[in-house]
Amino acid sequence: MATDTLHPFMRDDARGETSMRGDAPEVTKVTIVLTTSPCRSHPSTMLIEETVSSIARHAGASPATGTRLLVVCDGVKVRAKSKFRSGQVDEDGAARYEAYLDRLAWLARDETGPLRGAEILRLEERHGFGHALKRGVMRVTTPYVLVAQHDRVFTRDAPMRAVLDIMETDESVACVGFPTKTTTSHDKSHRSRFPGYGAFDLPRRSYDEHPGLELVPLTQFYDSMHVARTSFYLSFVYGQKRWANLPVGAFIEDTLGQKMLEDLRRNGPSAHAKYRTFIVEDDDKTPMAGHIDGHDPIDPTSPAFARRFSRAPVRSESYWRLRPDVVGAARAVERLPSLGHFTERARYLRSISREDLLPPPSSSRN
Repeated sequence: MATDTLHPFMRDDARGETSMRGDAPEVTKVTIVLTTSPCRSHPSTMLIEETVSSIARHAGASPATGTRLLVVCDGVKVRAKSKFRSGQVDEDGAARYEAYLDRLAWLARDETGPLRGAEILRLEERHGFGHALKRGVMRVTTPYVLVAQHDRVFTRDAPMRAVLDIMETDESVACVGFPTKTTTSHDKSHRSRFPGYGAFDLPRRSYDEHPGLELVPLTQFYDSMHVARTSFYLSFVYGQKRWANLPVGAFIEDTLGQKMLEDLRRNGPSAHAKYRTFIVEDDDKTPMAGHIDGHDPIDPTSPAFARRFSRAPVRSESYWRLRPDVVGAARAVERLPSLGHFTERARYLRSISREDLLPPPSSSRN
C-alpha cells in the first residue's frame, strides 16, 4: 500500500464527504467539538483524521457539508517522563505534539482532507478532557453539539438526523449517546447496579416517525460519542446548575456519571427524569461507536491497520517532509490562556454579534 495515498477501502469518503447523502442531518444545527491531546502516535494525524472521516461517513456531518468543526488541542505539562493520560510529556513528546499541531493547522487549510475548514483552538495549559471540552462548548452557537474525542470513531451508520428530529420535538431528551460495546443493551446491563429497586423499570421510548429506533434511558453518563443540547452543557454540566463539580484533568463520566448512579440508587428510577440522557438503538443492536487506541503505534504494514484505519487518508512521514510550509503552521492558531470562564463565552458572542445567545443578567453562569 502506498503510504501517502488515500486508503483504498474508503477512497470516496476519505476527503470527508459523506456516504449518507440521502440521510444527512440538518447539519447547520450541530457543531462538532472534538478534543485532542498528546499520544504516542503523534506527530501522525491518522487518529484524528480517522475520527473526523467516520463522523462524515456515518453521521453525515463535516465542514464539507456545512457543519462547524471545532478542534480543541489540550495543553501539556513537560516533565522528565511521559504520562500521556495525565497530560505529561517529556521533551521528545512535547516536540512531537508541536509537530502534530503544525500538521493540524495545515490540514485545516488544505482543500483535500477531512479536516479542511476546521477551527483549531490551542490551550496553553493542560485542562483534561472535561475542561478542554468546556473551552470548545463556550464557542458553540448552534442548538446542538456533537461531542467527539480524537480516538472515538463511528463504526457504522448512525441515525443522526432521526436523533435530531426527536430532540427538536421532545424536550425531555437532552443528550443521546451512540452505543458502544459498553452501552449496547444498556437497560439490561444496568439493572445489576440497582439491587434495591428490583427490575428498575425505565421504559424505552419509541417514536412513530422513526420506526425501528428506540431511546434507552442512560443511567450513567458516558463521555463517548454523543449529541446533546448545547444548553444541557452550559447549564447542567458547566453552569451554576451543574450536577457535579469537575476537577481540572477529570473526565465528565467520572464525575457526573458517578453522581447520576448515586442519585438513582438513592432516589430510584424517577430521578432519571432531570438528566434526560439516553442511548439510541436501532434494529441492528450492535455498537455504532468505538475506540481506537492512540497509544498504539501506527504501522500501515500491520495486519491490524486496515481494521483500525479504513476511512482516512494515509500520510507517510515523506508526505510531510515534502511540505515545508507545515513547520510553524500552528503559530497562526488561536491560543487560549488559563482555564476559561463563562465571561469568555460572553466576549466571544459579542465579538461575532451574537448577543442574542447571551443569558439574561440575572441568570449569569460561572
